[in-house]
Amino acid sequence: MPFMDLIKKAIFEEEPQAVQQPAKPVGGRPVPTPAPDAAASYVPMGTRDNQFYTRLAKQTDLSAVPELAKIEAFAAPLVSVIPDKSMRYKAALATAQAQGGLTKDAILKGFDSLLNVLNSSASSFTKQSDEVGKTEVDGRMGQISDINSTIQQKQKEIADLQQQAKSMQSQAELSRSKLQDAKANFAAALDRRRAEIQQQRKEFENILG
Repeated sequence: MPFMDLIKKAIFEEEPQAVQQPAKPVGGRPVPTPAPDAAASYVPMGTRDNQFYTRLAKQTDLSAVPELAKIEAFAAPLVSVIPDKSMRYKAALATAQAQGGLTKDAILKGFDSLLNVLNSSASSFTKQSDEVGKTEVDGRMGQISDINSTIQQKQKEIADLQQQAKSMQSQAELSRSKLQDAKANFAAALDRRRAEIQQQRKEFENILG
């Protein structure tokens, strides 16, 4: 598996999930399903193609927290009535407080719970990516160390063989020199003895008439 896929799996293999709870009816009528809002779908420029960001955003969607889903549900119908976002959410909170007891603190705690999910993801990613690092990085560094040791051993063997070759070459040159000397000595001895025999033959030829 490619290294980056292992890293992605490290954080997304077990995604921490925020507890999904259906919004409770308010005043005997169900809370309307919230429409997508800029507050819930904001994606900073430069992160649209970042798979980590996409999955983290999915893990921490505002609809996963009942208090945040509730305020969105009350704010959604007011989009066309109150264009100003600040005024719209203030009006939605006032209605939610009156009908469902929703408070500002509850909403802010909802965001805190999402931050806790992010912290959990960060801890999981650090742990899992460290484990991947031990396997993919430290493991390969160990293999590199073994290969370097093998290279050093082979280099030593090559150096020993080169030294052995030099020694054998020196011995061969010495043998060649001795052989050449021997051939020269033999040729000299052969010529000397041939001359002696020829001289003796000549003497006997004269003696014997």
